[in-house]
Amino acid sequence: MYQYVIAFVTFFLYLYMYYLFGAAVSRLLRLKNDPINELLYGLFVYAFIFFLYVLPLKLFYIKVDIIGRIWLIFLFIAAVTIHITHRKYLAEGWKNLLRDWKSHKLVSSVVFLFTMGQMTFVEMYGRLYGGYNQTWFTGFVSNGAAYNRLMLHDPATGLPVTLFDNSRYLCTFLDHSAVFCRLFHMNAMVEVRTVETAIFIIFQNIVLWKLCKLLAKGKMDHALFGFFVCWTLKNIMVRSQLLPGFYTYFRTYEGKSFVINVSVPLLIYLMWKMHEEPENKGYLGCSIITLVGSMTYSLSMMFSYPFLLTAFVPFLLTKKGQRKPLIRNVLILGLIGILYFIVYILGKKEILDLSITFWN
Repeated sequence: MYQYVIAFVTFFLYLYMYYLFGAAVSRLLRLKNDPINELLYGLFVYAFIFFLYVLPLKLFYIKVDIIGRIWLIFLFIAAVTIHITHRKYLAEGWKNLLRDWKSHKLVSSVVFLFTMGQMTFVEMYGRLYGGYNQTWFTGFVSNGAAYNRLMLHDPATGLPVTLFDNSRYLCTFLDHSAVFCRLFHMNAMVEVRTVETAIFIIFQNIVLWKLCKLLAKGKMDHALFGFFVCWTLKNIMVRSQLLPGFYTYFRTYEGKSFVINVSVPLLIYLMWKMHEEPENKGYLGCSIITLVGSMTYSLSMMFSYPFLLTAFVPFLLTKKGQRKPLIRNVLILGLIGILYFIVYILGKKEILDLSITFWN
């Protein structure tokens, strides 16, 4: 019974903190006061802040207990501060959300119920039939919680390791899971395969709905039709292990699933908006937030998004006027990816020392 309760509490705690961080950044970037957008971008802000916090502590073998307690204190202070300084802004955002809900009550209800149905289905039936990937992700979290250190044990065997995994140590979302499992005595499978899975499903539907509304030019009935066409196509191709539908239902809780189903579609949406409004720096800010936050889930983002930038070049060349802001945006986003790639190569070539001296 305790695992059910703590899963429920953790799920809403995550969403609540995403929303608060997103609201603070939304106001800073002067974006539209929309709680759904703030929830979406807040996830990336939250993930990147945790990355900056936990990475040096992990590399210096700080105990998970200590990492978790300090992080909870920070979250409490951040929540209180945002509530005090953004009280009117938060209230206005919820008024806007309720007004939009009442204006499109039927369509919004259909999307909401569909998302709830998906979450239920994946929780009950969506399991990867190959065991290794499940072992790796749940093993990573359970090792961190059990041994009170992050990344010092092999996720599959539990044996000590002598090197930080160069392709994984920058991806800190599982470190976050391990911290909360340790703090609240939560089973790793509950956090990873129930809480994180539900959150990933919610966010991929938020992004898909944003894209469908964009393509439908705000016509809600057309957007709803496009939304279900997209899901129909994804469901038809669900057995292909290289396509998003497979990751949605069988590998929902993996970092690659988040990148392919949330980050990449969201960047496509933001690039489209940047093309429409090149002078709007808010979309550039959201793109940067999305990019750096996504890197904390999977370095697949590092290899995926250069193709997005390349695909954007023809639109850049055919844009009449206001080309300089678009070039600036592409160069800034490209520079961020180059920095991550340099760090990755330094580890790959063993120039950056990732050896673990904890056992010496």
